[in-house]
Amino acid sequence: MTKTKLVVGIYSLAGCEGCRHEILNLGEELLKLLKEYDIEIAYEPLLGFTSEREEYDIVFVEGAVASKEDIEKLKEIRRKAKILIALGSCSLLGGIPGLMKDVGKEGAERVYGGKVPVGEVVEGEPITKYVKVDYWLRGCPINKWEFLSLVKKIAEGKWFRQGERRFEFCREYLVNIKGKILYLDAEKCIICGRCIGVCRELGVYAIGTINRGINIAISTPFQEPFENTTCILCGLCAAYCPVGAINYRSDIGNVQKLLASETKPIAYIEFEALAALAEAENVHPGKIITALRDLGFDKVIVWSPLSELKLSHELNIVPASEAEYKYVNQFYPELRKYLVRPPPIRLGYRSVLITQCVARKLHGEYVLTTRELQTMLSKLDLESYKPSKPDQVIAPRIYGFVKAVGPYEVKGILEAVKRGLIKAGTIVLYICPDGCIMGGGQPYSKSPFEVCVECRKRMLETVEKLFLETVHVK
Repeated sequence: MTKTKLVVGIYSLAGCEGCRHEILNLGEELLKLLKEYDIEIAYEPLLGFTSEREEYDIVFVEGAVASKEDIEKLKEIRRKAKILIALGSCSLLGGIPGLMKDVGKEGAERVYGGKVPVGEVVEGEPITKYVKVDYWLRGCPINKWEFLSLVKKIAEGKWFRQGERRFEFCREYLVNIKGKILYLDAEKCIICGRCIGVCRELGVYAIGTINRGINIAISTPFQEPFENTTCILCGLCAAYCPVGAINYRSDIGNVQKLLASETKPIAYIEFEALAALAEAENVHPGKIITALRDLGFDKVIVWSPLSELKLSHELNIVPASEAEYKYVNQFYPELRKYLVRPPPIRLGYRSVLITQCVARKLHGEYVLTTRELQTMLSKLDLESYKPSKPDQVIAPRIYGFVKAVGPYEVKGILEAVKRGLIKAGTIVLYICPDGCIMGGGQPYSKSPFEVCVECRKRMLETVEKLFLETVHVK
């Protein structure tokens, strides 16, 4: 019996083409597969094969549907293919292109240089919405070894039904992680790996991937709560997650109850939080102060936790928050003798802290991140407010201290202390990349194309110039 050659096509819709590159990364293993099973890749532009066929045995489709043109192209591919396989998270679930609904027509026109015809764009939808998919490979990108396994099974005639569920795109294995501050909702997770990347950049390694193939998932070691791992609760994983799969405890409800009570609370807002919110909303920082009073706060105080700082050693390592404190304790235990406790949060009864730092939620149930405050302000017309000044400004006056900003500077200066190169002085640690101005609890800018670190830094300088004239120095 003569073995029939299998003809394969690999197509892309809206996506980064990372899954296709992962297939090419198989190198010799891919060539071996093609030779052993007499497989011809007839269409794959990355390999230089651009002559389309009228019929394919197998077609892989990467990317989501993002235009009416994609819909027609996809239907034509389905007509030609005996077997259609969704390649990666974008084709199966919508993936990153599925976020187009949050960008809208204006954002799409900016991406495509104003050449997107009105009504031609759809919102990054999975191919399963328009055509029947026979098999799928999950992941962002896919697991290349699972690709090999699937092609081998099809080539050997080992037909099987994948999933055995009513909806083919349902996840088969969920890993939900609950914690006191951070939590992971696996149903939302698209395995993009951004959370793993930022955690690795910090040198913390509290999260990673587990399992293989369609059961691949993001998890902490042994599915432990975040606080039981090396996690420092910086919240950057939540800030970097594009789909809200990782998030932190919301204190909005608790604060709203305070605001509805007879005795109105006092708002303490950190300098970096005020600056970032003003930049994100593109308003004068004084308008944020006015809006806080309109929400129901009795007083608004611009405050720095370093105003509570008390130094006692010749060499002082000062963590800007509990995140840096946990970092030093876990990764540089020999430096604990120089470590100053994070500045205590002594804000008084019925006070609410508004902060850029997720780790400050360890201090109580009335701690709002700047992003949470942004949510509370979303129904207010900030532009209509007149700027006002805070009731009080409390800032530290510390001379001669050194700032270590970002994971590389923090690690570098701690290594220098460890090796005895630094023996005196005061060092303040800011573990988040670019410091507190880009902390894990900071807000999103109105336009996703204009998140500008330098813009926020300039706004911080503006806040300091505006309000430090009324400062109460400690």
